[in-house]
Amino acid sequence: MKTIALITDFGTVDGFVGSMKGVISAIAPQAQVIDISHESSPQHTHHAAFVLWSTYKYFPEQTVFVVVVDPGVGSERRIIMVEEIEGKKFLVPENGILEFILPELINPKAYHINNPEYWLSRVSSTFHGRDIFAPVAAHLVNGTRGEDLGVRIELSIPESPFRDINASTIEQEGRILHADRFGNLITNLRPRIERPDDLSHLSLEIGNRTIGAIKKTYADGEYGELIALAGSSGLIEVAVRNSSAQQMLGLRIGDPVIIRSS
Repeated sequence: MKTIALITDFGTVDGFVGSMKGVISAIAPQAQVIDISHESSPQHTHHAAFVLWSTYKYFPEQTVFVVVVDPGVGSERRIIMVEEIEGKKFLVPENGILEFILPELINPKAYHINNPEYWLSRVSSTFHGRDIFAPVAAHLVNGTRGEDLGVRIELSIPESPFRDINASTIEQEGRILHADRFGNLITNLRPRIERPDDLSHLSLEIGNRTIGAIKKTYADGEYGELIALAGSSGLIEVAVRNSSAQQMLGLRIGDPVIIRSS
C-alpha cells in the first residue's frame, strides 16, 4: 500500500480536505492517506516548510507528500514535483515550501506539472488542491511517471538553513525558525553530539535574555522558567515549562539567537 501524506492550511471546519480525499479515493482507492497537518498557518509557506521537514523522514520510501499552502493559487506560480530516485515524492506549489528539505535530498529530479490529462476535467482557479494536486498525487501512487505529468526542470538548491554545533563550539549565531503550538521557539541550531550532557556547558542568548546551561528535558526547568534544550526535531529550542516562550519573549520567526560556551 502506497502512502499520500497531506499538509494544508485548510483546517477541518470546511470541506476542503474532504474533497481532496474524495478525489484521491476515486482515482487510487488503494492509497493510504495520512493527514500530517491541516492547521498550517494560513498562507504561511515558511510554517508549512518546517512541518514538512520535521516529518518527512519518518515516512516510508515512495510516499507522495502533497503540500497545499498556496497564496499564489491561480497565478503564474508553477506546481512542481520533486522526487528522489526510487524515493519520496513532493508535490508542491513553487513558493519556497521545499527550502528546508531540498539540501537534504539525494540527486533529486524536478518536474513542472503541466499536463491537464491528469487533472480533473474542470479546474477552479481558486482550488488547485482538489482539482490538480489531489488527482496528480493519486496518479503518482498508481505509477504514473513524472515525465508523463509534466516537463523536467532544473531547481536551484538553497543553502541549508541549519547551523551545526558540537561540544567544542565557542560561539554560533542562529535564528528562530519556528514556533510550535506550545509556544516553544525552535531555532536553526542543530546539535551534532553523542550525549545530551555534551551541551551542558553552552548557554543561549535570545532577545535580551541569557539562558544558562542547555537542559535535557522540559521537566529540568522550574515552573515558569525559561530554558533551552535539544528538542525532538533535533534542534535547539527555547521553552517555558507549562507556559509559552513565544508569549514571554515576544519574539518572531527570523529573530537572532546566539549560543556560546559558558
